This record gives sequence, structure tokens and C-alpha cells, in this order.
Amino acid sequence: MHLGILLEHSDPARGGAESFARDLGERLRAHGHRATLASRTGAHARPVASWPPALRPWFYARAFVPELRAEGAERILSLPPVPGCDFFMPRNGILAASMPPRLEPLPPALRLLRRLNPARAAHFALLEGFEARAVAPPARVVAISPRVVEDLKRHHPSAPPPLLLRTGVDLDRYRPASARNRQAIRNALGIPDRPLLLFVGHNFALKGLATAIRALPLVADGVLAVVGRGRAAPYVRLADRAGVRERILWARDDRHLRALYRAAHVFVHPTHYDTASRVVLEAMASGAPPITTARDGNADLVAAGGGIVLDRPGDPRALAAAIATLLAAPRAESMERVRAIAELCPAEALLDRVVEALTCAS
Repeated sequence: MHLGILLEHSDPARGGAESFARDLGERLRAHGHRATLASRTGAHARPVASWPPALRPWFYARAFVPELRAEGAERILSLPPVPGCDFFMPRNGILAASMPPRLEPLPPALRLLRRLNPARAAHFALLEGFEARAVAPPARVVAISPRVVEDLKRHHPSAPPPLLLRTGVDLDRYRPASARNRQAIRNALGIPDRPLLLFVGHNFALKGLATAIRALPLVADGVLAVVGRGRAAPYVRLADRAGVRERILWARDDRHLRALYRAAHVFVHPTHYDTASRVVLEAMASGAPPITTARDGNADLVAAGGGIVLDRPGDPRALAAAIATLLAAPRAESMERVRAIAELCPAEALLDRVVEALTCAS
């Protein structure tokens, strides 16, 4: 079968959606199918209008969908909410559920201005209209977490039941380290011999970096490693005000990410919203017990693995208490539990399920 995959960007370095599209294309070809990607930017970019941003789904529907059909695509999977596709995978979540949490990290005055901004209201009204058409029959929604299933039921009750096909993790790439290897990693990276907390994410505001920094003074002797390409300056100033700047290690790229996962005592992810956090699964596969929030689509896996799920984001005291709890637990047992749950989510097996659903569904 020839499957078209439609997405905004096709550079895997940008994040989970782009990596997933690349991996899915490779898995389809491994099963003897054809896969053609179409995107606005990246290696598979095609000419398409992109302004105003709220009309991009319409532009993609007019340009990419006919092109993919003309090239022989029998079915099309879209990651943005594009009408006229056979499958829709809302990697960024259902709009009505995902947009309010994105405003939470903003100062109250700016949050109010954003909510009252008529241009912003019109922008999301248009996008929600495209989403309503993208989830309408005969299209099928592919949900990557139970959160997407619940949000779809709540905000699009007339949509067909979605296919729940969770994302996985590369269990060979992300593995725990022995105590000796962990110490060697710390020595090689120049990490002080103190409890290592790890934060990973490019959108610092949405993923709750401010909460992690505010929690750090409440964690005795802990060091926080931050990996991501977000705008660091405001958080450096916040760390100065909190008196913990010397306890934060900043990394602009992920060259040493796998090593940091293996060396970390606790993975902190106090997110305001995540459809299904890939970094949480990577940390669990590496043996780092995670802390996330109930807003994360992978929260059930975190709880099953002995990690901690906070009721709500933005509470540094609750985060500090959770960190203290995990640091006090026997490390070998914690590593074994989180790795066992990660082993239930092997990337290749779950990709095979996606391939089967996309190529065999009636």
C-alpha cells in the first residue's frame, strides 16, 4: 500500500512528531509499503502558502492532499488537522483541551490580554473548525494516549471512536547504566557528586522549567541539568533570584542526553500539557524515575512504574516533596521498576501496530 504522511515540518531534530513521521515512513517501507512525506519545511518540504498560520490546514488540504493522491497515495495520515485525509493523529492534542494550558505559564496580565485578543480568538476558531472537519467521518483519529481519547470524546462527541496506538521508545538506544558506568559518566561530564535532577524540553515555559527551578532551593544538595533549545535568559535570572544558579547545568543541545538520562537520579517533567511525553519514556527506559503531572498523556505509565504524578503543574513545593520521595527510595529498585514499564512500550512493536492499523483498517 502507498501511504501519504502530511506534517508541518520534516526535520527529526525538531521534536517527537517529526521523529515519529520519519520512523513510521521507514517502518512502512520495511513492511513492503510505500511512504511519501509532505511538509511545509524540512527534507520533504513542498511549495505551499503558510500565511496566515490559521489557514495552513486549508492550504495543505488544497495543495498536499491532491498531490499525494496524484502520486498514488491510497491513504493519507495527517498530523495537523487537515480535512480530507483518511487518518488524523493530533500529536499536539485536541485544540480545545491543549490551548488553555499553554497560557498558564504567562503572567496573569499577559494571559488575560491573550484571552481577550480578538485576533487570537479568530485564529483558534478557524483552527477548531478545521479540526472538527478532520475528525469527521469517514476519517479516523489515531490517539497516542488515553488523554487524547478522553479529550476527543469531550470536545468532538460525534467523532468515530479513535484508534488508541501509543508511541514507544527505542529500548536499545535508551538503557540503564551500572553504578560504575554512572559514576564514569558523571566524571566525564564534570557533574558534581550530588543528586542529579534532569529536565529535558525545548519549550521551557510549557514544560514547567520555572517550577523546577523554584523547587530546587527546597531540595537539599541537588543539581539540576537542563537540556533544551529554549530561551534561557529569563530562567537564568529566575535561578539568580532563587539563589541556585550555581546548582544548574545548562546544555543547549542533546549531544550528551543519553548519558544524562543514565546518570540522573530523578527526571523532572512538571509539564502544563503533554499529549504523550516522549522524554518521559526515554528517561524510564534509561532507569531514571520520572515526576510528571496529570496533564501528561503518559501519566498512567509513570504511576505504574513507581514514578510520581503531581495533581497539577506550577507547585514547586509539591515537586520538591516528590523529588525527596524518589531520592529516598532504593535506586536499584526504582531503576528496575521504571525500566520494566518502558519495556512494555518497544518502539518497533508499537510502530508495527500503527502500520497495521493504517494499511489494514477498513
